[in-house]
Amino acid sequence: MTVYTDVFTSSNIYASEVSYAELALTANTTLVWPLDAQPDTPVVAKIMDVTASGAYSITMPSAISASDGETVLFNNVAATTFTVKDSTGTTLLTVASGEQWQLYLDSNTTSAGVCRTYQIAAGTSTANAGGLAGYGIKALSTTLNQKIDVKAKSSNYTLVAADRASLINWTGGSGTLTLTAAATLGADWFVHIRNSGVGSFTLATAETIDGVVSKTFDPGDAATIVCNGSAFYTVGFGQDVSFLFDHTVIDVTGSSNYTLTGSELNRISYEFIGVLGAAVSVIVPATVQQYWVANSTTGADLTIKTAAQVSATLLPSGQRSIYYCNGTDIISAVTAAISGTVSGGTF
Repeated sequence: MTVYTDVFTSSNIYASEVSYAELALTANTTLVWPLDAQPDTPVVAKIMDVTASGAYSITMPSAISASDGETVLFNNVAATTFTVKDSTGTTLLTVASGEQWQLYLDSNTTSAGVCRTYQIAAGTSTANAGGLAGYGIKALSTTLNQKIDVKAKSSNYTLVAADRASLINWTGGSGTLTLTAAATLGADWFVHIRNSGVGSFTLATAETIDGVVSKTFDPGDAATIVCNGSAFYTVGFGQDVSFLFDHTVIDVTGSSNYTLTGSELNRISYEFIGVLGAAVSVIVPATVQQYWVANSTTGADLTIKTAAQVSATLLPSGQRSIYYCNGTDIISAVTAAISGTVSGGTF
């Protein structure tokens, strides 16, 4: 076979397409397209005879750098099974000893691309798990297994067909998630949604969801959204049932306002402690919620408010009170005091 070499380095010079290559697979190996290859790097060839010394994997290069229709024939000439993965690590093929599998690129719009596979010269052809995996499914060796991809969103977003079976984890403040038309998503499409953020967001649709045009997800709310082709329904909508009544202690020492986040949200009873160097406001989400608050701080005033609230509500040191948020402001639930005279004193 004619081989072309670099006169300066004596390394192989690859053509734009390599017809045949032998690959000794002694470790997990990532291939490169011939046009992108540095000398003596493993390249994609039309036919590849692979000798694997262990249960290693071959990772294809980014599909974006290739053209639709690129093909590779993997021939396992050794006794050990190896796998072929796309550039994102998803298994495409599991090639057992003596098997030949053809892979071709159907779409190069993403790094992983869309690859089609089929077995060559099989008396009885068997389905390859990697070729069958779709949304919510992943290939582990020769079996199909469920998966949930977690997608973090913190700004307005429209849910599409590719979000099927994933978890949309809201991490922002207020905003809107919009469902694509039910007829487009189709019957049996579903998605999981959770609000892990610091504000409420709206889940909106052009049809209906549970008979209404939108649902509000407060922090801690979660649900599975199911489409029947003409409308949407929630399963398990609401907060985690982790308490009937709970209590948390938060140290707000310092001179800066303190914003409730994470596990501090959606509690019921709060006790604030610490030495305040200046007036401090505790900032809570602008969502409907009740707050039983004890002020055990010293040194300066402690107030409680939402981020946009103009006048914060003062809770003097050493006192306790109950508040609620109406979705805009923090309001004291104590609306009146009773006074009177009893034998020996006043009340």
